[in-house]
Amino acid sequence: MDSNQRSSTNCKRQVNRGVLDLPHEMISEILCRLPTESILMCRVVCKTWYAITKDPCFINTLGNSHYQPTRLILKPLPYEDIGRTPYYLVLVDMEKHKTRRIPLEKMFQELQIMCSCNGFLCMAPPKKLDPVVIYNPITGDRLILPLSNSKSKVSLQVVGLGFDASTNKYKVVRAYTGLSSRRKVRRFEIISLGESSWRELSAPQRIVNRDSSGVTFLSGALYWTMSKGTSTIVVQFDLTDEKFRVISFPRYFSSRHVSLGFIDIRGIVTLVQGDSNTVRLWRIGDGDGEDDLSFYFYISYDTHVKWGGGFSCAFLRQINQESYLLQVGYWNSQNERQEHLTQYFPDKVQFLDLKLRGLPDSFKTVCFKPSLVPVPK
Repeated sequence: MDSNQRSSTNCKRQVNRGVLDLPHEMISEILCRLPTESILMCRVVCKTWYAITKDPCFINTLGNSHYQPTRLILKPLPYEDIGRTPYYLVLVDMEKHKTRRIPLEKMFQELQIMCSCNGFLCMAPPKKLDPVVIYNPITGDRLILPLSNSKSKVSLQVVGLGFDASTNKYKVVRAYTGLSSRRKVRRFEIISLGESSWRELSAPQRIVNRDSSGVTFLSGALYWTMSKGTSTIVVQFDLTDEKFRVISFPRYFSSRHVSLGFIDIRGIVTLVQGDSNTVRLWRIGDGDGEDDLSFYFYISYDTHVKWGGGFSCAFLRQINQESYLLQVGYWNSQNERQEHLTQYFPDKVQFLDLKLRGLPDSFKTVCFKPSLVPVPK
């Protein structure tokens, strides 16, 4: 080795030693600015970095860091030929316009992403009660929940996951339609992570005669959309007092709509109502009674596109004050479902197709903030 090579090697050693000898607080601050996946790679650098990134205080700080933006998790929808269905999730980084595949075990094939909370996915089959799995796709950590005590056949199941800040516990709530003696029975069950069995929940009669079509966790509560024929209601489930509340609509609210969904706009729970070419946003306020809640009108947009008839649009989240992220879907000439991620600028009435590599043809999407927190067991 010549003198130049020895000098270069010594210099690298000095730099590496200098980085490793920094105060732990400074190393922690630097690592918190990295993407979560990069932090996992940093664990193999040395024992010090491994210990820092495993420390619960670091993991908690990372979860609250503004350097960790909300991403998307996509699960490819199954083909008619189930053998062709891919075993992976797609993690989408909208800021860097990158995608990354996360391999899945075969047991996840029949499971749908039902809900997301604090970096965890709640995955379950839509037409069976079990298994229900809580999964961290970044670390690979998972928890299979105890089996239900119910033996009834199920025609529909929707499962929500949320965090109860008053007890620091994660709770899972499911609504399912069972078939018993040739009649439909709708039930609700709840379990906290770490418990050994599900508990049945009592629900208002106005709720139990409807089918659940989706659930979202926002601001400490689960929000359900429930339908009966052409009539749809929205139900809030408070994870602290474990009570259901039906959120009433104004009289002028049109029950005819193409879609309903929830998004978080700067920390405010917002209902998105799609009606032909018009999109209306609603927010939640106090109702007439002490515990009543009601929607009030916030804003509307004319998209100049007639949705419906196989041409769908779902608001995923607000990107900035000027635009939203949409999932747009349609049927192509081969009668195959095609879906795209699109940026929508309401003031300009402009749609920008985000041509991201690695997206499946058709997929289920949830907003997701990566986390290193282990699944509570």
